[in-house]
Amino acid sequence: MAKKIKRIAYVRCRGGSVSCTYGCIGCGMCAEACRLGAISVGENSIAAVDTKKCVGCGLCAKACPQGIIDIVGKGFNIQPACSNKDAGKAARDVCINSCIACRLCEKNCPADAVHVTDNRAVIDPDKCICCGMCAVKCPRGVIRDLHGIMTD
Repeated sequence: MAKKIKRIAYVRCRGGSVSCTYGCIGCGMCAEACRLGAISVGENSIAAVDTKKCVGCGLCAKACPQGIIDIVGKGFNIQPACSNKDAGKAARDVCINSCIACRLCEKNCPADAVHVTDNRAVIDPDKCICCGMCAVKCPRGVIRDLHGIMTD
């Protein structure tokens, strides 16, 4: 029998500006949908997931009007925290935490798991070996280690 992978919700936004039309709008619909109280909207108006409570049911992801909540494998700890699809300067102008599509993550991934798509980093979980090289090389801190081992 195959081992079931535990899953959790992940919010692809760290916040930084209300003028980013792709990020979290702090509406709280995700928190309302969560039956376990595992997601809340913090003081910075960004949804945050309590990974100890989250069971990965996906209700928050379905409720998110921005579509920025993903359900990921709990062991898949390297994630980009940006949904902005604007390029370079336009992305920087609307959010201090945005991906600028510099491709350093892509160039430094030994598993060819990271690719810039729609001007933002996207990680293929089937290829990713969770080495963290993309997170270490990201000049804007967009790609994060969810456990905080390799990134702040």
